[in-house]
Amino acid sequence: MVDWRTRASALLPELSAVVERESWSCHVFLSELWQLALEAHRDGDREALGRVYGFAHWCFRQPERFLSDASVVSFYEHVFDEWELRDEVAPWLPAEVVDRVRPLWEWRWPKERLTEVDRLLARSGPPVETRFERGL
Repeated sequence: MVDWRTRASALLPELSAVVERESWSCHVFLSELWQLALEAHRDGDREALGRVYGFAHWCFRQPERFLSDASVVSFYEHVFDEWELRDEVAPWLPAEVVDRVRPLWEWRWPKERLTEVDRLLARSGPPVETRFERGL
């Protein structure tokens, strides 16, 4: 299995206390990562957002399903939970992620919310490229 802790420590030092807790799983880390994303969205911190979404997408793209599935259920499933940030969140979501997480959103949300998210995602175009994905 890929060492997500080493990668997370290097990329997200502000969450080092979570990474260093060996008893905590990547699910806990990804939940904390989402909290960091919320702060970065509210502060307009694009550098932090690039690191956060870059790490989540790296997890998503791992060939081993454990880390990929963890990113879906512990990060991406919740990206629209703070509804007032929906316009800021949508541009950060790759289509491959949306395709996989949308069934979870369908299960959790009323039709009106899902329709609004679909509209936002259609309008947002390709995801924001992150330095992380370019090999930070």
